[in-house]
Amino acid sequence: MKLSSNFIYFHNELGLKKTIDAFADAGFDAIDFNADLQEYYTDEHDRDFYREIRAYAADRGITFDQTHAPFASSYAEEDRSARRFGEIVKSMEHSAWLGAQMVVVHPCAHIGCDTESGRAEMFAYNLDFYRKLLPYAEEYGVKIAIENIRGTITEAPEGLLSLLDALDSGMFTVCFDVGHANLSGDPAVILRQIGGRIGCTHIHDNDGKRDIHTLPHQGIIDWEAVMRALAEVGYTGNLNYVAGRFVMNTPIEMRPEAARYMAKVGQYLIGRCQYFASL
Repeated sequence: MKLSSNFIYFHNELGLKKTIDAFADAGFDAIDFNADLQEYYTDEHDRDFYREIRAYAADRGITFDQTHAPFASSYAEEDRSARRFGEIVKSMEHSAWLGAQMVVVHPCAHIGCDTESGRAEMFAYNLDFYRKLLPYAEEYGVKIAIENIRGTITEAPEGLLSLLDALDSGMFTVCFDVGHANLSGDPAVILRQIGGRIGCTHIHDNDGKRDIHTLPHQGIIDWEAVMRALAEVGYTGNLNYVAGRFVMNTPIEMRPEAARYMAKVGQYLIGRCQYFASL
């Protein structure tokens, strides 16, 4: 199991290559590439740029195993939704150039899912949306990981799994967001319900009310239970942080030290998961 993190709040201050250096020096194995930053889902950079970054990271022992597409995935205005669809496709192409196996693509959520009619409409909309992305996933060789997000059709495992079943393709998997699950119920219980269909993770903590994206053990999540559940479902993918609030609350000068602490916490969690898997 590799330790990974997204880079947005390091990247904004350090730039891309220095961010790679900071994560490598801290002991990370991989980086979740923030293809949701505008410069990475447009034509600002070409294939040679991404290949150079991939090679630079490889020299530091870092891989890009998963990325994150721009979001929101849809809007009430059709022209905005069409433009965003093209940006998501562009981010998928760039992800392939980086060597990523998966790109996280949020479910569409421009209509609320608090009514039965709203849920039905958004299920149909998302089914069509992801089906239209499938040819690009196949062309680029990058799986689409659908994230569990509060207030959408993927919040509950039943909706998420129904969508996966309807898509009926090995090019789709689940990005299990532990923090989001904690806003909806018991993360370990939800994780077991999704089971072996999890392809990647978003690891962060919160207070059960706000999506604050802080580091594990800074909130109320029972991380022992989560690591046990990950082991039970046979998950061996990356343990990937999206703990931006923890980074934002750290002085810029201390960001490299923050990365080292994040790595220590992550390595501890991986150790617990491996322990439970050995039982």
